[in-house]
Amino acid sequence: MLHASTLLLTVKSTRISTTTRGKGAENTLRSTRTSRFSSERSHNTTKSSSVSENAKMTSKSQRGDGEEERMSQTKNTIDFLSICGKLKQTKRTGWTKYKEITSRVESVADHSFRIALMAFVFGLQQEEDKEEKVLDVQKLVTMALVHDIAESIVGDITPHCGISKEEKNTLEVEAMEKLKETLGDVAGETIETLWLEYENGSSREARVVKELDKLEMLLQASEYENEYKDVDLTEFYSSCDGSFKTENGKRWVEEILRRRPVR
Repeated sequence: MLHASTLLLTVKSTRISTTTRGKGAENTLRSTRTSRFSSERSHNTTKSSSVSENAKMTSKSQRGDGEEERMSQTKNTIDFLSICGKLKQTKRTGWTKYKEITSRVESVADHSFRIALMAFVFGLQQEEDKEEKVLDVQKLVTMALVHDIAESIVGDITPHCGISKEEKNTLEVEAMEKLKETLGDVAGETIETLWLEYENGSSREARVVKELDKLEMLLQASEYENEYKDVDLTEFYSSCDGSFKTENGKRWVEEILRRRPVR
């Protein structure tokens, strides 16, 4: 028969063992839960990181595509401007047959600059006068700037060059197509459209710029005649008879003729 103290010790030992096993199981459960949570958090972190990396790569790719497009546009723009820059070395053919002024013949760029300035002033003055329907000044100026840019490729072709009007037009249309393709995008199309509108005289602005084209030529002729006393440029004045329809244009040509030296 077990002694009472021995029985009591056995019961206590059993309780301690049971408690220990319970705590161990609880700790194991907690450890399992912690491990599972850590695993899930790690997985979510990895997934989030992967999504973030993909987003960064997409953004970088888009930036790369945008940068490449901008670089291409910039190259095309400089190519276009370089071609048009040849107008600064392209002499206005009509003056070159006069040996007295050959060394000082204006360039097509010189001519285009002054027409653009004339267009600006003409448009502003007509807005003040209110004589006729108000012109689109911006269109006047931009059309004046581009009206001769095909000559950067084909040169300044005149009736004395031995090229028919039809052939001249074909050459210039092809040149404008090349310029449009070089510049590209909306800018190239806009410039070609303005040039065609000028060539066809299909708007009031186009017809005014054509008038200014002749006015600028007469002003240049007057300046040459005043600078070179032995030069007679009557043929240029004769070629403009009946060309001026606007009231402002008529006033301008009268003043230019008044300044022509007496022969």
